[in-house]
Amino acid sequence: MSAKRPFDPTLNYYQILDVPVDASREEIVRAYRQLMRLTHPDKFRDPLDRQKAEARTKEINAAYSVLSKPELRKEYDNAIRRTVMADVLMQRYTGNHPGASSPLQRRRRTPAPQTVRVQKDANRRALFQVVRTFVVVVGILLVLATLAGLLSQGAQALIP
Repeated sequence: MSAKRPFDPTLNYYQILDVPVDASREEIVRAYRQLMRLTHPDKFRDPLDRQKAEARTKEINAAYSVLSKPELRKEYDNAIRRTVMADVLMQRYTGNHPGASSPLQRRRRTPAPQTVRVQKDANRRALFQVVRTFVVVVGILLVLATLAGLLSQGAQALIP
């Protein structure tokens, strides 16, 4: 192994190229070419989009340069395994979960049962009010239709 690695073991190159870990060389080349067709900076005229495409292209090129060479890919896989094992040991002995949010960050909590009950009651009342309004509107329409029918019958009776 070289003193300075030609890759970053904190990045998941398989995920960048969207290929499985056991992907063949042909699958890697196919994924690389497809991604380059989609994200090549020359396809974008807007400077901001072009800048994003250049950054994405650099990631894709770095991933391809590592995964396309068997020796380098093997070294990368070993580095990833060591990183994963170190994370597992860290979690086991310290209780820290790699990638988990820090305790200082606000976590979404499940609402209390009392809050859930209040929300359900409010939803039931709102639904009842909508149904009651619907029934009243339908009733008014029926009354109006009946009156219109009676008026038309009365008008016909007056006309000889």
